[in-house]
Order: sequence, then structure tokens, then C-alpha cells
Amino acid sequence: MVIPDEPLHIMHRGNNRQEIFFTEDDYLRFLDDVKRALDQYECNLHAYVLMTNHFHFLLSPHSNEDLSRFMQALGRRYVRYINQRHQRSGTLWEGRFKSSLIDSERYLLACYRYIEENPVRANMVDTISGYRWSSYRANALGQSDKLITPHRLYQALGHDDRARKSAYQGLFLGRLKSSLVEGFQQSVERGEAFGAPEYHANMGKLLGRDTQLGQHGGDRKSDAFRKHEL
Repeated sequence: MVIPDEPLHIMHRGNNRQEIFFTEDDYLRFLDDVKRALDQYECNLHAYVLMTNHFHFLLSPHSNEDLSRFMQALGRRYVRYINQRHQRSGTLWEGRFKSSLIDSERYLLACYRYIEENPVRANMVDTISGYRWSSYRANALGQSDKLITPHRLYQALGHDDRARKSAYQGLFLGRLKSSLVEGFQQSVERGEAFGAPEYHANMGKLLGRDTQLGQHGGDRKSDAFRKHEL
């Protein structure tokens, strides 16, 4: 499900959940491939994290075609590099990438948090700023990152860059609610949109299809689910 310039949460895993990054050079090469693909296709990347066997993006594509071409170019370049560098063959990715439309007015900043907090939830680091392979240092601390294009709602956090960075850091006080973590995980796995009931209604009309699956696998229509908060 793609709507031009609407943010998507994207996740892609290694085949059989195997590692996709083996050395520091692999992370660096992947980020370089991301930059090349962003320059080639009309997609804005707002947040990302690279884990050992998967990655997450928060990305706004200009069109469905731009998203598909961006992900294809990125995946193919990186597979060629990995197979040559590590003398391997065969597939690297677990099928097609997964994606979920995000209700930006309600949940965009929570999705930023969900993505950038992944290494802490996985007990890989004690602090988010201690993890090198994410957008947190750019979004919260002002570290230069040529991959990142701030979303308008990120820009609205403050009247200048310093105020925005301070407000963004404040979002990370405490941990993201478990209901939100589970919601983001489930929606991207199932290819659903993530948002309030009215968001699903509006997106469904635009897309001409349901933006949620049935209630199996979790009660998506419960009061608790509708009351997600930061």
C-alpha cells in the first residue's frame, strides 16, 4: 500500500533470519548503497536502524514505482557486494520487503522512536546514542547524515534546529509503550496501515481496499489498541 508522500514503515530481513551485516565495512557499504538509491529515486528517508539480520526505514516515497525501484536497486547492489566480499552465493533477503502506512498525524514520531529504539530493546546497547548504525544521532544530536530528510512534523518540533533536537530528545524519556511496539511490529509484518479508525477509513477510500486484515492474530479493534499514546 503506497500513497505518494505518505510515510511508510519498511522492514526487510535476511533469509531465514540470518545475518545481513558481517563486518563494519558491510554497514558502511549498505549506507552508501542507500544514499545512491535515494539520489536515484524520489524517496525521503526520515529514520532508519540497521540491525544484524534486518533493517527498518521510515520513508516517504513519491510514488509506488519510486519505492519499488529504490528497494530493488538497494537490495541488488548490496547482494552483489556481499556475495563477492564474503565469497557466498544465493539469496540474502527473506522474500520481498514488508511495509506499513503510518498515520503521520498520530503516530509518526512514535514510529521514529520505535525504529531508533530497536538496539536498546534488543539489549545491544544501554543507550540509543551508543548505537552507531541508526539515525538517532542525526535526529537527536545533530550529527551529519546525508541520508536523512526531516519530515514536516519533525520540523514542527521547534522553531530552530537546536529547539527541534531538544524536543526530539525529550520524546525518548522513558520507553515506548509495549502496545505501540507490538502494534508497529504487527502492522509491518501483516502489511497493514497503522493508525486510528478514521485513518483506516480515509486510506481505504483512497486505495480502494481494506487497510487492516481481520481480527485473527490480535484484536486490532479493541479499545486498548485505539488508545495508543506516546
